[in-house]
Parts: sequence; C-alpha cells; structure tokens
Amino acid sequence: MSKHLMIIGAGPNQMPAIRMARSRGYRVTVTDYDPNAVGFAEADHHGVVSTRDADATVAFARALHDKEPLDGVMTLASESAVAVASVAEELGLPGTSRNSAWLATHKVDRQRTFAAADIPAPGFQAASSLEEGVAAADRLGWPVVVKPADSAGSRGVRLVHDQQGMASAFDEIRGVSGQVEFLVEEYLEGTEHSIEGVVLNGEVFWAAISDRNYDDKHRYPPYFLEDGDTLPSLVNDVVAEEIRSVSTRAVRALGIHWGPVKGDIIVAQDGPRVLEMAARLSGDYFCYETIPLHNGIDLLAVVMDMAVGYTVDSARLKPSKHQGVALRYVWPKPGVVTDIRGVEDAKAQAGIHFVRLEPHWAGLAPGDRIAPASSMGERVMSVMAWGADREEAVARARRAVNTVHIDTRPEESGLPRPRGT
Repeated sequence: MSKHLMIIGAGPNQMPAIRMARSRGYRVTVTDYDPNAVGFAEADHHGVVSTRDADATVAFARALHDKEPLDGVMTLASESAVAVASVAEELGLPGTSRNSAWLATHKVDRQRTFAAADIPAPGFQAASSLEEGVAAADRLGWPVVVKPADSAGSRGVRLVHDQQGMASAFDEIRGVSGQVEFLVEEYLEGTEHSIEGVVLNGEVFWAAISDRNYDDKHRYPPYFLEDGDTLPSLVNDVVAEEIRSVSTRAVRALGIHWGPVKGDIIVAQDGPRVLEMAARLSGDYFCYETIPLHNGIDLLAVVMDMAVGYTVDSARLKPSKHQGVALRYVWPKPGVVTDIRGVEDAKAQAGIHFVRLEPHWAGLAPGDRIAPASSMGERVMSVMAWGADREEAVARARRAVNTVHIDTRPEESGLPRPRGT
C-alpha cells in the first residue's frame, strides 16, 4: 500500500511538495482556505480548511484518517506549523510538538523564549495597543522594527521612526494579523542571512547559510524589501560557525526535537543574533531549488521521508557539490504595464536556472497595474542563476534581470486599485 501524505496548504508554494509526493506514488491529501487552490486538482483528497485553523485541520484529518489512514503530515512555505504539529500529535504521526510549533510561529512568544534562554536576539517589547507600541519604542530607542505576531513573508513589517509612523503601523497590523499582541524590536544594522536544516535523531543538521540581498531594502519605505539571496555566504568560517551555533541554541530553546528548522540571522556589530526561527521548510525556492542547486542537499525530500516515517541517513545532509547560486527579483516601477520584453532572451543566457513570473502575477500583460510593494511577497518576477562560484552566479543573475523589461507608465487617478495590493 502506498504512503498517504497530508500537505497543509495547496497554493503555488506547496506545489513542489505535492508533485514530489505524486511522483513517488503517494496518495496525497491537501487543505487550503481557498476553494480554488491550484493544488486541489493534483490531490486525491482535499479540504477547504484554513492552514492556520489547527482545530479544524485536526477534525478534517481525523475524519479522513478513520477511513484512509494517514502516514504523515507536512507543509512547505506556509506559516502553518501549529496545524501540522496538531495533526501529528492527534494521529500519532512523526512531527514536532504543538507547543514547540507555537513558539516557533508566534513572534512575541518566540522572542520571550529566546530572552529566557539567553539566546542573542534583538531587544524587544510586546505591545497590544498604539500607546503601548509608542511606550515600547521610547524604551528601546527610535527607530524600531514593528512586526505582527503571526504574519509571514514580511507582511506588516515596518521600520518606524516616530509616533505617526507607529500609528500607521498599528493600523496595518490590525488589518493583517489575528493576534492582539505585536512585536516592537530594536533596529539593528548588519548583514542578514538565512539558515535551514533539519533535526534528525535529536541532532541539528544545517544544510546551508545564505546571504540575503538587501542592497536596496529601503526601496519603498517604511518596508524592508529583500532582493533574493546568494550562496555561498561571504561570512568567514568563524562567523559561519557562530551562526550555526546560535541557531542550534535557538532550536533547542524552542524545544524542537524533530523535523525542519529555518532561521533568519543578522550579524550585527556584536555578533550573530537570531531574528526568527521557524519549525517548517522555507518558501522562496530556498529548500527545494536554491540549496540543491548549490550543494546537492534535497531538504524537501529528506523532510518528506521523515514525515511518512522512513529512516533517513544523515549522509543525505552532506554536500555533494559546491557552486554559486544567486536569486534576484524583478521590481518594475509602479504604474500601468505598457510592455513586457526580454524574458525569453534572459532564459536563454548561460547559467540561468529559471526566469519566472511569481504566481500572483501569472498572465501579467499590458494594462495590468503594479502597486508599490509593501512586502517581498509582492515581487513580480524571479531569476535564479548558477555559476562556478558566487561571483559568476551573481553576474549571471544581474545580467538576466537587466535583460527583462517590464515598462510602466504612471497610473491615472480614480482607477481601481492595482494588482499586488
């Protein structure tokens, strides 16, 4: 009998996991709040359930399990670790604990956990009102970074300089977050990095450290816009080991003893500090395209095998190759699209792994409207390139981005809101 895998989330970001499971001959069940989720068509069973509604997800899984037993549950690129952990606990499947998943998801409780365990992280204050947010910034020192407790993909994350900015940030958070509390953090300067791996047999294995590209992060203030990432990292061996060490301590503090772990790290003047640590696989191509292209480690395959109960050899988490990889985004000027050209020419260039519109922008055509971005999730197009080393990969990615032209003209007043808002 083939394995039966439940994947939480059935949008474009979960398609790599859905298709990998199908290619292995697994029966696949998916859930998503969107009744038109693209992954429904490729699954054996589906449920219209919010990925963040753990109780409803458990109820759906329990009913299905009684008829067609599930062997595993997982997610990819979805802030649904609590739902995944809840199903695993309820059905006795491999997984991390619900409590650890919560701590790794709720930004305020995560920072409280780090503080209690003396994990290097930005200074922070929790707030539940505008007045508390202002008071927190006064204590920490302006400017501050304000974050919703439960968002992903940088939605609602702002750099706030004053009380007026705090009021605007507070209003936005109330629109994107279901949590009363929000996070007010110390603003730090430094290089930013992604790190991802798995906890296997109680040991933390880190697959890769990348340099997140923030060369133009204040393109649309007050938001922070990442422009992809690059491998291998420029940090030296000593700093790389410090990043791995502090990341492992963060994983331990959260109580994660099994499964995927993904961290965001800033190397500030006083050393690495943990910005985030999640109990899930990443999105934005990192775990299933960037890292395998860089060093051959297939984290998606490893985690899927772990989820359905297979024994995984730690040798699969050792690099089998070493080449440069650069991911960069295309950010057209806001306005009405007048012309799109150069895409096929960019794809044909040496070392280009892909050039693709992001799912939200599929079918982009003249006449569509592009708004100023407020999160990295609103990028229009992505380019990934590889090379013999980092420098060659970056040069190839930059050349491809410069080959693509998405021309726009200023938007006329009184027109409907643009796509991307």
